[in-house]
Amino acid sequence: MIEITGKKQKVTVFGIVNTILLVLFGVICLFPLVYELLISVASKVDYYQSNFITIPRHFTIENFKFIFVQSNIGRSFLISMFTTVAGTIYNMVLTIIGSYALSREDMPFKKVFFFFVLFTMFFGGGLVPFYLVVKSLGLLTYNATSILSVVIPFGISGFNMIILRNFFRAVPEEILEACEIDGASQLRILVQFILPLSKAGLATVALFYAVERWNDWYWPMLFITNADYAPLSLALRNILSANTALDSVGGVDSTITFAEGQSAAAILVAIIPIVCVYPFVQKYFVQGVMLGGVKS
Repeated sequence: MIEITGKKQKVTVFGIVNTILLVLFGVICLFPLVYELLISVASKVDYYQSNFITIPRHFTIENFKFIFVQSNIGRSFLISMFTTVAGTIYNMVLTIIGSYALSREDMPFKKVFFFFVLFTMFFGGGLVPFYLVVKSLGLLTYNATSILSVVIPFGISGFNMIILRNFFRAVPEEILEACEIDGASQLRILVQFILPLSKAGLATVALFYAVERWNDWYWPMLFITNADYAPLSLALRNILSANTALDSVGGVDSTITFAEGQSAAAILVAIIPIVCVYPFVQKYFVQGVMLGGVKS
């Protein structure tokens, strides 16, 4: 006879209240997503006959069809994909180089450079000087070059650099010294030893950059004057601001689509890529936030 022993988990009032609050918090977080999802697949009749929550009794994908058929939204989606992927790679390269330099104990004037990084987190040059700098770079054009205006000027984040720097500092110094004794260059040490041991930090910082790039609409609104090259976030913002049904296009039933349904479909199209990516980096994200924020 096998006897299984173990401590029974004690149920406390705090645990019950904590569980209830977490469940309520989860429902509050999920409610907007579910609400938009129901509106996006509902018909115009379903929406205007509903009181609080729209029930899609006449299920339809006409709102999504409208979003994908309309050329501006499709182009904006591709532009956002480009700015997010290219911008994140650009950010990571600069952040990795800066973080590695600040993580080395033998770097000259390390405290001075670290102070400059911290300074940028609390003080900025202002909107007008920044706009003039971007303009002087020749990025404020009316053609496709204007897309680079939301990529090149935003090369690095001081906060993300500090997080990644703490990860690099967690690598034992003995490993780095052994690599240097064997004749490894700084680039080889970084690529073959530091980066593989800092996957959690890299995933965390990359996710921060990607989400920021994907959701950004403010700077594209200032720098990209041609609506044909607006990213998805800016196009979505314009749709929500207008709050009117857009012109019908071929293959879409205009008697079913409506302004709120089109907006809900556009919102879901905008968040689906991030929702799909997040589960793959979640395990690194939690570990990265916890360890990267600890000063070694």
